[in-house]
Amino acid sequence: MKHWNRPFASKWKKCDFAGGFVIVKIVDFYLMIEGESVMRELSSRSGSVEKALRIVECFDLKHPSLSLEELSVMTGFPKPTVFRMICSLEKFGYIRRAAKEGQLRFQLGMGFLEKSQIVNSQLDIRASAKKEMLRLRNETNLSVQLAIRDGQDAVYVEQFEALKLIRVFPQVGRRVPLYAAACPRVLLAVLPEEEQKAILAGAEYQLFTPHTKTDEEQILEELAGIRRDGYAVSKGELYEGTIAVAVPIKNINAEVLAALSVIGTEQDFEDEKIDVYIEKLMAAARNIEADLG
Repeated sequence: MKHWNRPFASKWKKCDFAGGFVIVKIVDFYLMIEGESVMRELSSRSGSVEKALRIVECFDLKHPSLSLEELSVMTGFPKPTVFRMICSLEKFGYIRRAAKEGQLRFQLGMGFLEKSQIVNSQLDIRASAKKEMLRLRNETNLSVQLAIRDGQDAVYVEQFEALKLIRVFPQVGRRVPLYAAACPRVLLAVLPEEEQKAILAGAEYQLFTPHTKTDEEQILEELAGIRRDGYAVSKGELYEGTIAVAVPIKNINAEVLAALSVIGTEQDFEDEKIDVYIEKLMAAARNIEADLG
């Protein structure tokens, strides 16, 4: 039996000991069955994780609390499955129970708030940008936003609201596809052209307003202009009656880290103020870049 320690293989091998052929065959069969069992277990765990995440994705600013029935309808999962997933999420603090008018409802838990502190600490650009964003808000009296790219979306990670009654701005944490509006298109414009085309070809176009651009050729043409001019302008694409202007923020290697923008009503941009805002945005971006080092 001195050859028993030889590595097992997926194919039958001729062995030197009596009955070795049969033994190796049995061992290989066992490993095959064991492998299939492991794969089934991994697939089952992956499916459970995806279901739990689908439930979490149901919550947003419009739906901060949901009932079991609502979650079942939104996910397409049976109520027992939803409840089982909720119990697991609740155990780790990512879902909590809340009663509303005598009905049991569910909300996102404090676990997300705790983890958000970790994410925020990793976004160094937010800390570097805050001073300039505040100054820009005070000088223009427009809302100021900072967005970063996450896959095929732009995510707004910081903002300072305009100091007036009529204010327009995307909420912090909002995701917007890269094809729509000023900040997202700045982040899209810096990508290689082939990657731009791939993102646009795979996009599920959504009309946020009648002015949202969804024509790929038109968007590609605008992206070329953004690269040439160094800024993007969006008119009423996320909110009707608004205008936004955005510029890129780069690191020392000229890689774009984020997009900085101002947004206001059409009246805010009258009398050729847009050129003034572009200059102020570019100056703010340069100051942020200098602070980043």
